[in-house]
Amino acid sequence: MNQTAKETRQPPGLVMFAAIMMFLLGGFQVTWALIEFANAAWLASTVYGTYGGYLWIWGILDVLFALVLFYIGYDLLRGGTFGQVFGLVIVGFSAVRWFFMLPVAPVVAVVIIAIDALIMYGLLMNSDYFSSRATT
Repeated sequence: MNQTAKETRQPPGLVMFAAIMMFLLGGFQVTWALIEFANAAWLASTVYGTYGGYLWIWGILDVLFALVLFYIGYDLLRGGTFGQVFGLVIVGFSAVRWFFMLPVAPVVAVVIIAIDALIMYGLLMNSDYFSSRATT
């Protein structure tokens, strides 16, 4: 196999799926940050209460988290180990979070846990893709 064949190798399907999910999650985080920056009136009337005058801090944190998610998606597409490791951490936390949501929204929780498991499977079973890209 020559050098150009290694460089043009496409990521496996489940790795591509994981990267797309990271981009999608990053987009949702940016949307939520914009809602926080706009200080929407419906947020103040939720059962969770208000965030007080510090809503803009949560918006900044959500924007930073979205940037990390976008970078994870980009790194997954190029075969970086950072994307694999932090992608696993993010979906691990997501799965644990949605286990706690099972009594509240069982169908949504099961679907999201299944998607998290599929992302974990894709990132773990295609570790040879990440290790081969790290050596080039």
